[in-house]
Amino acid sequence: MKRYILALIILLNIVLAYSEDYTQIDKQSETVPANLKTPSEIAHYLTQNLTLPTDKTRAIYYWISHNIRYDIKKLNSGKTYNNPQEILDEVMQYRQGVCQHYAELFHACCESVGVESYVISGYTNQTGELGNLSHAWNAVLINGKFYEVDVTWAAGHLINRKYIHEFADLYFLISPSEFIKSHIPYDPIWQFLNNPITHKDFQKSNFSKLKTSSNFNFNDSIKLLSHLNLLEKTIRENNRIRHSGITNDQLQKQVAFNQQIIITEKLNTAVNLYNKGVEDYNVYIFNKNNYQKVGA
Repeated sequence: MKRYILALIILLNIVLAYSEDYTQIDKQSETVPANLKTPSEIAHYLTQNLTLPTDKTRAIYYWISHNIRYDIKKLNSGKTYNNPQEILDEVMQYRQGVCQHYAELFHACCESVGVESYVISGYTNQTGELGNLSHAWNAVLINGKFYEVDVTWAAGHLINRKYIHEFADLYFLISPSEFIKSHIPYDPIWQFLNNPITHKDFQKSNFSKLKTSSNFNFNDSIKLLSHLNLLEKTIRENNRIRHSGITNDQLQKQVAFNQQIIITEKLNTAVNLYNKGVEDYNVYIFNKNNYQKVGA
């Protein structure tokens, strides 16, 4: 019931950048041939006659939400993956997964047909009740503007821990200022707002900041990411999370997870520098010996 109330609130308040009838696209996107096995193959099939990025995004959103089911068994399994490809391989094989599977699949499909997409991690607030598990969703950049998509919530919902695979067309191309009322990223740059909501404000459903502007430049921070290595990205992310306030277990876990990445990357950097030093020394000795032989 709470999910439906939240959906109604979003539906009543949402202002989409594009007002379009997707009936025909939806009809064509219900199924794909069984021989298509990869995200790229599926995305190209779904969008073969489409040119607008909104239409391509819609076709991908519709197919995933209708053909990928939520896997409750994985919800608390604690299973970890080494990279996104493992997640994609699993969801393609079994056609089910949790939010990360939905988000990674949507991202891979969008990227393969030229729609700029991002996978975002955070948590949710459903009518004042904070989610006790992390959540993943997507953002797309269309004509210079960010819009948000939650394919997991569009695909169905849980009632008494039973999954109901029922399409809810309420989570497609939502403006950041509306989406923040139910989803907050760990890292504030992914709010796509120039005056980000703090985690404390989100917890209290206090969105008064949306009425005022500030000088937070999320665009520059996002553009900078492509020039940073994993260590630099993670350090900056943790700093932004701490600055936004660590107010619940979800945030503490994310900061701790990031800190482990930072420690590992620093160790890897030290090892690589040591190995480089040994390599350079061996080359020096080799060249020195050869020079002495020639000189003799």
